[in-house]
Amino acid sequence: MSAAVEAPKKVWTEAELQALPEDGYNHEVVNGELVMSPKNTWYHGLICVRLSAALVHFSSEHRLGAVLDSSTGFWMHNRNCRAPDISFVPKSRLTALGFKPKEERFFPGAPDLAVEILSPNNTRAEIDARLRDFFSSGTQLAWIINPETESVEICRSLTQRKLLGSGAFLEGEDLLPGFRYPLADLFKEWDWE
Repeated sequence: MSAAVEAPKKVWTEAELQALPEDGYNHEVVNGELVMSPKNTWYHGLICVRLSAALVHFSSEHRLGAVLDSSTGFWMHNRNCRAPDISFVPKSRLTALGFKPKEERFFPGAPDLAVEILSPNNTRAEIDARLRDFFSSGTQLAWIINPETESVEICRSLTQRKLLGSGAFLEGEDLLPGFRYPLADLFKEWDWE
């Protein structure tokens, strides 16, 4: 009886990932495979920029750390390269790693806060795999935003989860002490009139 031999997984380098063409896709590495996902919708982008702006303003005002967008690569401990929709890394961790604003490399580990905004094609298995990578690589808090149900799942680990609906607030807890953002503001209509 012969045993099946599994082909070795490709180990991607930062140079290879950074050399990928701007082809309209977001690129990540998962289990040695290049995963491409299409750009996101208008609504997804609007939610992302609303929350990013609030986090950047708060973090800058209190000098807490860096808020990053979905173009930022994070090397997980298993060599997956993930890019959450929004990320936060506190100044203490950046300082300890000697990470500078003009770094030309991906971050070694997961962000302390990882935010994912669900798209219609996301599956629970995919989100759980992302959370496994995040929490095993340094994430302390994850927010999974569901635009369809206008809710957010607050995850402090793979098993410690809480669902928030309308009327609730996103809170920065120990990572962004004092940050409090009304959940309804993520999903509101424009009020230009």
